[in-house]
Amino acid sequence: MNEHERLKRPTPPIRMSRRVHCQIMCSIGARRPESGGILLGPTGGNDITDFYFDATALCSGATYTPDHIALRRKMKEVWLPAGLDMKGFVHSHPGGFDRLSGGDLEYIRRLLAKNPDMGVFAAPIVIPEAFRLQAIVVLAEQPHLQRPTNLQLF
Repeated sequence: MNEHERLKRPTPPIRMSRRVHCQIMCSIGARRPESGGILLGPTGGNDITDFYFDATALCSGATYTPDHIALRRKMKEVWLPAGLDMKGFVHSHPGGFDRLSGGDLEYIRRLLAKNPDMGVFAAPIVIPEAFRLQAIVVLAEQPHLQRPTNLQLF
C-alpha cells in the first residue's frame, strides 16, 4: 500500500467503556490542565476498558509528564498478568487546544517504537474548561500524524 492509499484509509474510532469515560471526566476533566493517565484494555484488541489516573506524574499548567517508572512497574506486576495492556494515554490541555503538541507526538512515537504490536495509539485530549474530550489516534504506520476520530462508548 502506498502513502496516498494509507492516508485515505478510514481512521479507526476510539472504543471506550462508559465507565472509563466517566472516570476520565471526573478526574482529568475536573482538574486544572495538564494531568493525565494511561488507557488499558484486553490484550489483543483495541477496546479501552480500564483507566489509571497518573496521580504521581509531574504536572504543571503547561506540561504533563507521566510517572513512567510507576506505570512500567504496574504494567509488569498488575496489568499484564491480568490480561490488560496499554492502549494509549489521555491528558488535558488548557483552553481550546484540542490537538496533540509536538512533544506529545514525539512521546507517542517513542512508545510505538517500543511496542511494535501496537497498531493504534489512543491519545484523546480533555479540555477541562469545556468539560469535553477530543478523540485522537496515532497509527503506528504514520507515527508523525495525529488523526481526530470518533469516540464510541459501550
